[in-house]
Amino acid sequence: MPTTATVHITLRVLRELLRDIPTMVLFTISPTFVMVLTSGILRNHPDTWNRVGLITLGLFPTAPTFLFAAFAIQRERFRGTLEHLMTTPAHRVDILLGYIFAFTLPAVVQIVMTVGVTYGFLDLSTAAPVWAVTLMALLSSVLGVAIGLFSANLAHNELQLTKVLAAMAAPHLMLSGLFRPPDQMVGWLHALSTIAPWRYAVSAVSELQNHTRPTAALWSNLGVTVGIIGLLSAVSLGTVLTRRSA
Repeated sequence: MPTTATVHITLRVLRELLRDIPTMVLFTISPTFVMVLTSGILRNHPDTWNRVGLITLGLFPTAPTFLFAAFAIQRERFRGTLEHLMTTPAHRVDILLGYIFAFTLPAVVQIVMTVGVTYGFLDLSTAAPVWAVTLMALLSSVLGVAIGLFSANLAHNELQLTKVLAAMAAPHLMLSGLFRPPDQMVGWLHALSTIAPWRYAVSAVSELQNHTRPTAALWSNLGVTVGIIGLLSAVSLGTVLTRRSA
């Protein structure tokens, strides 16, 4: 359960984020902009728009939180702020939850805006209710934070991190199932897709297209997604959120 320390850390990280207003504005409106562009491109293909639009709506919140969390934790390490937090009574779990909450709260605003525009003005049609798609998008944002924190293990500075994120994002997107379902990929690509976290989030979101009630496939993919979040968070607790000096 969140503690007082978690709340304090969440508020501190939020204050840091709000100091950079242009970046926060970009964080908030970028998914809506992407949905408007996608709708314009696929306007004459409603079936494709409903499929791709739903996947994009449910998955895209992962990208901003992924990038923001990765760079934020790297900056905190460089400034020594993270090291300082390790010297306080706050437990590492408090610090982890603080970062997750701090990035998820702005994501709630982002997701509500994106869902409202997509369903209200861009005419996205899905069998599942809007609230189910919204919750899936929120889970995707938490997945993004977990991947972002984990990515800090792969770089020692922001320049290296930029290269790492570029190298990770493109292949991950290709294997996610956005462009072609994993079961329609050639054998070796299908095998690679099984270790791509986004793949399971995409599969879960896709189930919302034609089903009004939760399916076995939905629960299965949700379970894997939650498991990946838990695994990445556990790794981050033992690596990123560890004191590096005496």
